[in-house]
Amino acid sequence: MKLKLKGWQSWMISTVPMVIMVYLGLMLIHTEKLPNLFQGFAGAILIGIGIGGIIGGFGYYYDEMKRESISLPKVKIKQAKPSKRNRYLDSIAKRMAKRGSASTDILKAGVSTTPHAFYYKWTYYSALSLIGAVPVSFILAFMLKSPLPFLIMATPLIVFFVLPGFTLKSTAGDRKRAIDDELPFFTLYMAALSDAGITLYEGMKRLIGQGIFKWIENDAVYLQRAVEFIGIDQLTAVDQMARVHPSKNMQDLLYGYSSELRSGGDISGYFTNRAQELLRWLELRYEKYGDSVSDLGEMMVAMFFILPTIVIATSFISPSVSITLVWLMSVLIIPVVGIMMVFIIRSAQPKTGDVYAGNERFAVIAAAATGGIMFVAHLPLYAIVAGAAVSGTVAYGAPVFMQKRMANDEEKSLEDFVRDVTEYRKSGYDMTRAIIKIAAENKYTPAFTHLVKGVAAALSLGERLSEIRVRANSWLVRQVFFLFGQMNDSGGGSPKELEFVHDFVARYALSKRMVKGRMRTYEML
Repeated sequence: MKLKLKGWQSWMISTVPMVIMVYLGLMLIHTEKLPNLFQGFAGAILIGIGIGGIIGGFGYYYDEMKRESISLPKVKIKQAKPSKRNRYLDSIAKRMAKRGSASTDILKAGVSTTPHAFYYKWTYYSALSLIGAVPVSFILAFMLKSPLPFLIMATPLIVFFVLPGFTLKSTAGDRKRAIDDELPFFTLYMAALSDAGITLYEGMKRLIGQGIFKWIENDAVYLQRAVEFIGIDQLTAVDQMARVHPSKNMQDLLYGYSSELRSGGDISGYFTNRAQELLRWLELRYEKYGDSVSDLGEMMVAMFFILPTIVIATSFISPSVSITLVWLMSVLIIPVVGIMMVFIIRSAQPKTGDVYAGNERFAVIAAAATGGIMFVAHLPLYAIVAGAAVSGTVAYGAPVFMQKRMANDEEKSLEDFVRDVTEYRKSGYDMTRAIIKIAAENKYTPAFTHLVKGVAAALSLGERLSEIRVRANSWLVRQVFFLFGQMNDSGGGSPKELEFVHDFVARYALSKRMVKGRMRTYEML
C-alpha cells in the first residue's frame, strides 16, 4: 500500500506544474491580437501536455486501484444456435476443403477450425462481394462512361482464390515468429521441470490458461485435444504436431525430445542443452538487432546532412525549385523515411511478451476537455485541434510510460531476487519460506519490493505459489514466478536448477542492457 500512496502523492504534486503549463499556454495564445502560427502551436502544445498529463496520470492510478479490487465476474449464458448454411456455398466449400494441402495449411497456421468451416466462411464472403460488386461496377461504368469500373467484378475472385491462402500463410508466419520468440524461455521452463520427472506433455498442459506463453499455449491445447479427446498417445501427438509446425526451431525441439525419450536418454540434460543453444541464438539476435539499428541510424544522420546540402546547392541555380524541395522534405521525404525506418526496426527487434496498454477512455476525455477549454477561451481553430490531439496522445501515453518504467524497475531486481532464492535454497529453505524471508529484507527497487511483498503475503495466508497470479508489468518477471511455482509443486527447485535459471536471466538481461545502451543516441534522433 505504501507504493500506491507514493504514486498518488507524486501525481498530486505533478498536477501543480501541469496547471502552470496550461496557464502559460493560455497566456501565450490568448493575446489582444491574433497570435502568429508558431506562438499558437506552442501554446496549444503546452495546454495539451498539461491537461493530458493530469488526466492520463489520474487514469493510470485509477486503473491500478481498480485492478487491486476484488469483484465477482458476471456470468453470461448464451444459448448456442446452429448456423444455417447455404447448400450451394456449402458444396463449394466442401470441394475446397478436400484439397490435399487444405488441412496441412490450416494446421500450420494454428487456426482452430475445420477446413470445411474455414472455406465456407470465405465462400460466403465471396458471394457477398459478388452481390455488391456487380451493381457497383455497372453504376460506376455508366456514370464515368468508362469500362474500367468493371474491374471491380474481379473482387469476388480475389476473395475466393487469393485471400484464404494469403490469410493462412500470413497467420503461419506470425505463429512461426512468435513461437521462435517464446521458445528460449519455454526450454528454460522445461529444463527446470524435466529434472523433477515432468514430461513435455504434462509441462505444456500446465501452461493452459496461465497466459505466460501465449502461442505455445495454443500448441498445448492442440496436444491435450489429441491425447485426451482423440485418444492418441503422447509421443505420437508430439510427432504429429512437429510434422506440421511452421517453426523449424520448434520442430527440432519436438523431434529431438521424442528421439531422446525413445532411446532412453537424459531428458533434463537435453532441455538444458537446448535452452543454452537458444539463449546463445537470442543473444546473437540482440547483437544483430543492435548492428542493424546502428546502420539505420547512420543512414538517418547522413540523410539529415545530405538533404540540406542538396537544397542549398539548388538554391543557387533555381530558388523556386529549392523552396519546393524544402516542402517535399518536410511533408513527404522525412516522414516517409522515418515511418519506413520505424517499421524496419520493429521487424528486426526481438519480441517479448510485455504488453503495455493505454486508456482510450481517458484519452478521449482529455481531448474533449482540452478542446472545450480552448473553445471557451475563444482560441483559434487550429490551436484547438492541435491542443486536443496532443492532450489525447499524452493521456493515452502516460499509462504506457508508467508501465514501461515499472517493468524496467522490476527487471532490475530480478537477477538479485533469483540469486537470493538460490542462496536460501542452499541453506535448506523451501521456496515458500525463502520468498517470505526475502520479502522482509526490503532491498530491491520499490516496484519489485511491492511485488514480492504481495506474493509473500499471499503465501503467508496459505496460498500455493503456483496459484498466485503475479501482476507484474514485466513478462520475464511473470515467467520466473510461474516457473518457481511449478518447481515448488513438482518437488524440483534444487540449487543446481536455480543456478541455471539465474545464469539464463543474467545473460538475457545483460544482452538487453547492452542493446539499450547502444540505442540511446538513436532514440534521441
